[in-house]
Amino acid sequence: MNMRYLYFKLLALIASISLGLTGNLAFAQNKNINSSTAPEQISAKPIPLEGSPKTILGQDFKYPSGTPLIKVFDILIPAGSQTSLHSHAIPLYAYILSGELEVDYGSKGKRIFKPGSSFIEAIDWCHFGKSLNNQPVRILGVYLGQENPDQIAAVECKKPD
Repeated sequence: MNMRYLYFKLLALIASISLGLTGNLAFAQNKNINSSTAPEQISAKPIPLEGSPKTILGQDFKYPSGTPLIKVFDILIPAGSQTSLHSHAIPLYAYILSGELEVDYGSKGKRIFKPGSSFIEAIDWCHFGKSLNNQPVRILGVYLGQENPDQIAAVECKKPD
């Protein structure tokens, strides 16, 4: 088998698992993947990152030292719901897949994010998010942490910043 074909099959499998399309892996088993597809025919469109290269609140940040631990989550906030007041100790890349998200950053104000928005969440800043317009919000969250200690879990806050 052609190595390029195997490479695209592997990418398709990873994409299907990452996006929750595991059912029958139809995407990964697509017979239309052509082993002669030239790399220049592949489309890669940059996704604008709000506030880049800083967090959404304008904070500078560094990647944690130590052994990297990167985890990806499909985060769902049900319609009419909100998160608890919390903060993040590490960089969190957020991409809004669907719904509208309002994040209340306390003294720094509120922000509304629509589908297609992406940003690095505030670090060590208490905030909460809620779904708007009686619709659930789905977020692709990529946590950029380190293995020891595992810093991916959000930290509960007592009061807003």
